[in-house]
Amino acid sequence: MFSIKNILFVVHRYPPYPGGSENYVRDIAENTLSRGINVTVFAGEHKGNLNGVSLTSDPNILLKHWDLIVVHGGNVPIQDLVLYNSHIIKSPILFLLILPSESEAFMRGISNATYIGCSTFDDYAFVNKFNVQHKAIYVPHGINIVNSTGTAGFKEKYKIKTKFMISSCGGYWPNKNHVDLANIFNELKLPDTTLVVTGYDNRCNLMPEATEYVKSFILTERKDMLSALFESDMYIMHSTVEGFGLVLLEAMLNKTSWASRYIAGAKVLSNYGFTYIDNKQLVTHILEMKDKNFIEQNIENNYNYVINKHTIRNTVDGILSVFNS
Repeated sequence: MFSIKNILFVVHRYPPYPGGSENYVRDIAENTLSRGINVTVFAGEHKGNLNGVSLTSDPNILLKHWDLIVVHGGNVPIQDLVLYNSHIIKSPILFLLILPSESEAFMRGISNATYIGCSTFDDYAFVNKFNVQHKAIYVPHGINIVNSTGTAGFKEKYKIKTKFMISSCGGYWPNKNHVDLANIFNELKLPDTTLVVTGYDNRCNLMPEATEYVKSFILTERKDMLSALFESDMYIMHSTVEGFGLVLLEAMLNKTSWASRYIAGAKVLSNYGFTYIDNKQLVTHILEMKDKNFIEQNIENNYNYVINKHTIRNTVDGILSVFNS
């Protein structure tokens, strides 16, 4: 491998703005930086340089020479700017699909990128469909172990008094499907059980109303979300669409069992949790787990799997593997 000096990451927003993509790219950038590589992030929204990572919103940065430009997904303006102009960018591009799409931006991206980063079965099906599988590089989704571990305290702080707590999190976006999940628990009326739904943004007005069986919160502190995850008896990812669903890895790290619609990362992780196709299957699983007091027998195995296969170091190893190809 030649000496890698400069890598540019591309994402629509960067911390301290909240969000899955924001935190994921930050963790990738900082881990890459820790390996002695200069790291810059081209982002539409940011608050300036952070923890040694250089931030910019100047598109002229794309004209510089980079050992690698890593584009995190598409169908948002900043990433699409790079994808639309990928045919004139001189530096090699690694396009992380995240959520495959047949949009014009994606088509240009897979056509002109040097490498295509795949993490899910859907990613590989996508590159095979368009005959660009020779560009595919395995880049596993991973989490930062240090800042993804919760502690006790959520139930006390937010006054959750039931014995059992089920959680679901994310921004209150349509794809998260939180209102439908809340309706399930309001109909089930499980004794001594609360569904806790958390989110960092409610601009779509999709935050479920509080009831006897459902509590909803706006959380601005990531540590509170992790605390909820840590204290949960089960986590549910009821989303209709996800790029991967890093929260499933976070659940496993925090030794919390999970259930998820059979999408994205849940397909990859299906041996380590419960996946469902419809609400009927989810309800059956919830009732069965309630009968078992939500005790997950394989929780230590799940934890070890994440530690060995899905850390942010695994992700950056995948990105840097392009220099061995």
